[in-house]
Amino acid sequence: MANNKVQSPIKGWSGLSLMERKDLDLKALFIIFLVTTLFLFGYQAYLTFFVPPKAEKPQEQRPEIREAPQLLLGTAREGKKPSNLVTFEFEKFRVVLSEEGAKIVSLLDKKYGKDLITEEEKRLNIYPLELFTGDPASDELLNFSRYEVSKQDNTITAKFKADGLEVLKVIENRGDHFVFKVKVSGIPMPFVNAGTHVKEGEFYTHTGPVLRIGEGLRRLDIGDIEGKELITGDISLAGEESRYFFKGFAGKMDAVVFYRIDQKDSFTLVKPSTGELLLYAGAKEYARLKNIGLSDVIDYGSLKLIVKPLFVFMYWIYEHLGSWVVSIIVLTLIVRLLMFPLTYKSTVAMGKMAELTPKMQEIREKYKNDPAKFQEEMMRLYQEVGFNPMSGCLPLLLQIPIFFALYKVLTITADLQLAKFLWVQSLAEKDPYYVLPIFMGITMIAQQFVSPSPEKSQNYIMFITSVVFTFLFASFPAGLVLYWTLNNVVNLLQTYVIKKMTFRGKAQPVKKKGKKR
Repeated sequence: MANNKVQSPIKGWSGLSLMERKDLDLKALFIIFLVTTLFLFGYQAYLTFFVPPKAEKPQEQRPEIREAPQLLLGTAREGKKPSNLVTFEFEKFRVVLSEEGAKIVSLLDKKYGKDLITEEEKRLNIYPLELFTGDPASDELLNFSRYEVSKQDNTITAKFKADGLEVLKVIENRGDHFVFKVKVSGIPMPFVNAGTHVKEGEFYTHTGPVLRIGEGLRRLDIGDIEGKELITGDISLAGEESRYFFKGFAGKMDAVVFYRIDQKDSFTLVKPSTGELLLYAGAKEYARLKNIGLSDVIDYGSLKLIVKPLFVFMYWIYEHLGSWVVSIIVLTLIVRLLMFPLTYKSTVAMGKMAELTPKMQEIREKYKNDPAKFQEEMMRLYQEVGFNPMSGCLPLLLQIPIFFALYKVLTITADLQLAKFLWVQSLAEKDPYYVLPIFMGITMIAQQFVSPSPEKSQNYIMFITSVVFTFLFASFPAGLVLYWTLNNVVNLLQTYVIKKMTFRGKAQPVKKKGKKR
């Protein structure tokens, strides 16, 4: 019977599924984590490889629109710079309109201090709201003739009439966005230029053309466009996006054309079905976009199933408390609270193993020439104190999906550009003085002193990991580094409290057992 009791734990250690094992709950949690991760990635793979093709079917149904108009680049247009400019002030935007062509030559998002008209548009002298029919003579007349421009309340009106052509452009500001209307006489409904994307740090996010056709949203790589690409079908959104900003139209459109200028720039032209479109040009701010049904313009990435709920949750906290720093702190506390059972069990087990360090050294010396026997005795010792080597890894493993999701959230949240933390002027950018990454590395090392592993080699690995993480996080958004630093600090406090509780409650019984022996 004695032999059976000794051998059973050893035989069952690799399985970790026997009911009598004390660490069964850890195994169950690990299995749940693996199954959940596989499900999430499987579901995302399904969305990626099977759902999007449904959105591409309407492309096969080409209406009468078979040719895309030319942009007249490389002609005299580059020399015809706007001269008669009119500035219009709105609560959230400043719009500068050129009377030649009634086109937007400057559009400032006041909240973010960003002019959405790019240097590329100025260099090529091609601006949003220019009209293109496909006839070079008509296009030059429409885009370089002087319009009669006026403003009443929140509405800008531009009129042009000559040579049998009549054009009326109306730009109505509705707070966070505009409504654009165009009426023409003497020509078919023209294409309208949305412009090109705003230049900013991409940080592994999509930049370039985006459109919604059917039920699916497509993001095109500029390098995949061969000159120009005409798309027809059930189009309800089209434009140009960057990491934090979007310029484009929403509404009923018969066609959209994407023009590649070079490897990094493209222009988007749309053909309205009725002459009225929603015009959005500004930050991809969730509060703005969700009110007009354009929240899918925010690029949640390939792990949308995880990223979007986390994004919405953090944004909800931000809206109610008015601080992204507080939102990050709340998320940290929730994650650490959920991880507390695992942290508690891991800390207690590590404490027990620390008490047995002399015995471990004795086993190591005794069986230094017999690795198999050494491993067997170590497994026996682990079972005696209820220590599971995986227990230290599980809290970190379970945080990996949250970490990657948060990484994406903090790289796409436009509001975060304005969030400050002490010396950091924007949580969306890296810490300019690298204070947060260094402090984060120190907190990681501190964890090894507070709760060292019984195996010295593991401690060395963790020290090296801390240094690597410090350099890696140096270029990450400060908001992400702040989260990981807070996570380490809370974990240190949890470990300290758990050790205090464990020492008070269990130190005395251990001494009594020693006397009996």
